[in-house]
Amino acid sequence: MKNKNKTILVTASAKRLGKVIATNLVKFGWSVAIHYNKSKQLAEETANDLTKIGGNVTLFQADLTKNSDVEKLIYNLENSKSTWSGLINNAGYFNYDSGTNFDIKNLNDHMSVNFMAPTILTKALANFTLKMKKEGKNKQGFVINILDAKIFGLNPDYYSYTLSKQAMYGLTKMSALSYSACLRVNGIAPGITLSAPGQDEKQFKKSHKNNLLKSSSTTEEILDAVQLLIKSKSMTGHVILLDGGAHLAPPRRDVGL
Repeated sequence: MKNKNKTILVTASAKRLGKVIATNLVKFGWSVAIHYNKSKQLAEETANDLTKIGGNVTLFQADLTKNSDVEKLIYNLENSKSTWSGLINNAGYFNYDSGTNFDIKNLNDHMSVNFMAPTILTKALANFTLKMKKEGKNKQGFVINILDAKIFGLNPDYYSYTLSKQAMYGLTKMSALSYSACLRVNGIAPGITLSAPGQDEKQFKKSHKNNLLKSSSTTEEILDAVQLLIKSKSMTGHVILLDGGAHLAPPRRDVGL
């Protein structure tokens, strides 16, 4: 397949949405870099599953709160057999706090995973793509940031998380401007797609019924958006919002709180 010699890094792709995205990319012929932090067994199982369907998969471990791990991840990607061509910043740190009780560590962890690591990885891909462009190996790379529809319909819950995703939104716009010579940078902002750890089925369904369309994003819609952003060579600086209209009438509090 034509994309077999090009690798897309999907952060946090051992499970949940990241795994779904990685699986879909393999089906479209891309080589995929599976990133994980602590979920080694799940990452290996995902890699085995994708290899069975013909995928070219590489595993990379990195703690995205550690700069040294991020730099090692970049080095390994740049020295892979296939050309690092795309980045999907899917990893997300998600831990409850509020404006009155957040602490520095929780804020730093959110910003490190949801903003700082994506910023560093995006810069690295831009520089690497410029190098590949000079060598005639790749003219344009792409970045897709997985945001959150919550930032378009604010409430006071998950203070540090929301701040970090707002920062990632700014990163999407600034990177699209700064790296236009070599990258297209876009984002997807899903609503509640998969139930959160500890969330029961009743709360999950309630979160959808509260939306204007009585529904929210599905994994299938997110995959369609990913493919659109990969294929559309003229799109950059855009964020696709998939939230069932929740941003037009946002909840005053998150479901279950």
